[in-house]
Amino acid sequence: MARRPTREPPPEPDRKGRRRGRDVREPELIDRILEFPYRKLFGLKGQMIIASVVVFGLIVKFIVGIGSVSLDPLTCELAWYDGVYKLLHKERILTNTRRDLSKLLVEKLTIARRINAGRNPFPSVTDGNVVGGRKINKDKFFWRAYIANLNKERTAISKCLGRLPYYRFE
Repeated sequence: MARRPTREPPPEPDRKGRRRGRDVREPELIDRILEFPYRKLFGLKGQMIIASVVVFGLIVKFIVGIGSVSLDPLTCELAWYDGVYKLLHKERILTNTRRDLSKLLVEKLTIARRINAGRNPFPSVTDGNVVGGRKINKDKFFWRAYIANLNKERTAISKCLGRLPYYRFE
């Protein structure tokens, strides 16, 4: 004759309502709401959807982002995060760099000319539309240091512009 296994009675819950270290409380509504989308989302289909959205985003960023990729004006090197564009878009990078550095050089020259003329180079809110309304003392330390930094940046930009026709990516 076969013996039936005997069942032990369930252990008594302690003061906090736990049995054998497990929490026996029912999940609250917020727990159910938070659990539902993640259960569906991170299944195989959910993971494939997430991966395809990320890949699609990277492809769009790669195609659209080439217009803003250029060499650093001070070091004349490509940033490490723009290294992906180096494979297919070398000429476009050099064209962008030439355009951006030319604009930057003109901007720096204009600022230096305004400071040397004794005018504030930055737009002022209080002056309205009066051009060059605020006079500055160009002999103060701030403006002398600013001019020195502008000159350093201008020489670096000029050197980089001179290297561009013969530039080789490393």
